[in-house]
Amino acid sequence: MTFLPDIPIAVLGIVGLALVGLCVWRLVAERGRRIHWIRRTLMALVVIAMVARPGVPGGEVPTGSINVNVFLVIDTSQSIAAEDWGQGEARIQGIRDDVRDVAYAFAGSNISVITFDSQPQLRVPLTDDGSAVIELVNALKPEIGFFSQGSSISAARDMLQQEIERADAAHPGAPTLVFYMGDGEQTAEAPPQSFDTVAPLVDTGFVLGYGTEQGGRMQESSFEQPTEPVYVQDPAGGDAISRIDEAALGEIATQMGVSYLHRSADVDLAPSLDAMTSQQGEVDLSQTEEARLDLYWVLAVPLFLLLMWELWVFAGALRLRSGARRR
Repeated sequence: MTFLPDIPIAVLGIVGLALVGLCVWRLVAERGRRIHWIRRTLMALVVIAMVARPGVPGGEVPTGSINVNVFLVIDTSQSIAAEDWGQGEARIQGIRDDVRDVAYAFAGSNISVITFDSQPQLRVPLTDDGSAVIELVNALKPEIGFFSQGSSISAARDMLQQEIERADAAHPGAPTLVFYMGDGEQTAEAPPQSFDTVAPLVDTGFVLGYGTEQGGRMQESSFEQPTEPVYVQDPAGGDAISRIDEAALGEIATQMGVSYLHRSADVDLAPSLDAMTSQQGEVDLSQTEEARLDLYWVLAVPLFLLLMWELWVFAGALRLRSGARRR
């Protein structure tokens, strides 16, 4: 039998000893209520045993994964809120949809998320938990305009290069895929830096462009959710309009040595990803993990019976008190 607690074994030991010690102390101190404290001691022991997660080993099973490192570089500047995706949705919704497809296509691989607006941020270091990546991106919001100092489409370059180099050191030989997701709009005063220094580190990927030439207005990001939508205003008057800059995005793709792909809601990304996964080789089944049959659920039966006993005794005590008060 093996044990696999979800909390550190030292913490479980300390809490367990304290709980059982308290019950034993009361068992000795309250001689007239020993049966009650015997029952509670048994309950404490069963709970501790359940938290320890006992199980029976059952050999080993392969854990399939595509041996690649995937980096998602996502624009979170104010312009990603422009409402020209699909039927008037914000561009960031298109990014969320595509991130979900990437996570599904490369399930089991290592995925990292870097966002950028005024500054780059490492949101998720390399992880094989695709669901965590999806949830993180679903929760992303555009940068709050009050803090914006202008965004550069190359703001994430240095961080991306640093994270790829770190991944290469930790996982030598694993291919590197980069998905750059943005609209190409440059609002910082300084010109964007070239991604040519990243190119030698990238095996394949896409620069994915979101937005239209007609553009869309942007709901203003703020700390509070307004009762009515508030849109970013143009200094010249009226709602500000953000438009995709495909030339800038194409230049980034050329610098990194990957393909540029304009995204729209009526075109599925999955077929392009399927072609890419097939180029990365077969699923790696060389790694295994221990298979085990968890037994903690079996202990729920005696715990339930002990709890029912405790409640029955408690209900009886309440009835006695109620009868004494009536007299």
